[in-house]
Amino acid sequence: MKLTTSGRARLYAITSVACIIWLVQSVIEANADGTLFSYATIILSLCLAFVSGYCAFNAIRYWNVKDKESRHEAE
Repeated sequence: MKLTTSGRARLYAITSVACIIWLVQSVIEANADGTLFSYATIILSLCLAFVSGYCAFNAIRYWNVKDKESRHEAE
């Protein structure tokens, strides 16, 4: 399966949103049960923040890029 650049951008955007939701949910739950500052919660939160940022950056970068295939189809 070959993805176009716009398809790849959409997947990065969806992944970024999902990771942000997961991060918020895990922080709220950790705050509720008192484990907000445990090592496991901190490491998970940092990893999710990094992945969310990376995916958001790539989604923005690829969002308006034109593919060679889509240029040929439009002509």
